[in-house]
Amino acid sequence: MFDVKNFLMCPECKITLSGNLKCDNCNYVYEFKHGVYNIISSNLSDISDFLWHELDETGMPILEGNPWDTSDYYKLLNKETLEGIKKQNEYMKKLINNFSGIVCDLATGGGMMLQKLLESDNKAFKIVCTDINNHQLMLTREHYKINDDRVFYVATDGRYMSIQNESFDYITSLSGFGNVPEADKVAKELYRILKPNGKLVIVGEYIEKDSKSFELAKSVGVERGVIEEYLLEDLEKAGFKNIVSATIAQAIWAENEYDLIPATGDMQYFSIIQAERTN
Repeated sequence: MFDVKNFLMCPECKITLSGNLKCDNCNYVYEFKHGVYNIISSNLSDISDFLWHELDETGMPILEGNPWDTSDYYKLLNKETLEGIKKQNEYMKKLINNFSGIVCDLATGGGMMLQKLLESDNKAFKIVCTDINNHQLMLTREHYKINDDRVFYVATDGRYMSIQNESFDYITSLSGFGNVPEADKVAKELYRILKPNGKLVIVGEYIEKDSKSFELAKSVGVERGVIEEYLLEDLEKAGFKNIVSATIAQAIWAENEYDLIPATGDMQYFSIIQAERTN
């Protein structure tokens, strides 16, 4: 029987955690709360920006409003952008039909990729959702009301993942690289935790280097995750093989107050990147 605890390790010491989530080397005890394994080292990861100050008496985040109501967001998108998103979703749906084993989702956030994985007719795989924000994972788990043995939640930094080597058959990412700094470190970690012959599938929107969007991306340190050329280079350096990028659609970005990147008027390219670990 699958037990996600068997895949966890101390991100600092790189050793397997004991049954109570204790690292026997540094003696730090990690926590499991509201269905989420919180395996993040404060020595490696600055999580101050991700802390939620409004918690109830059980430690569950208190949320005002409904962040899963995206109707206002999509009303602001132009026709070409909506068509690009639709084509990406259709392409991804076909890929998910072939998944099996254990799938890791990088930077799950509110669960946009999780929803696609759950809605697939293919149920032949288990899902491990990861994100640096343990409170976000708690809310996502509560939103989807998932209490079966297919889905697990692990708070971990994509640059210093608390997952043992060669743990997953597939890794997915929906716009995750565009939200994580130091994409080269993330690529190396994903290669490490992927099984031999395992596959990585990245769904993202990419921008041009000579654009306002690029300058915005540089200002927050995520440019290597939103320039396709850079991301492909990082994947290759990490060891991935058979890297294939498919541009599904492109569109001029319309003004949208919810998004920093891309900038209004810049071109964005809807792509899906696939890569393999061959050994």
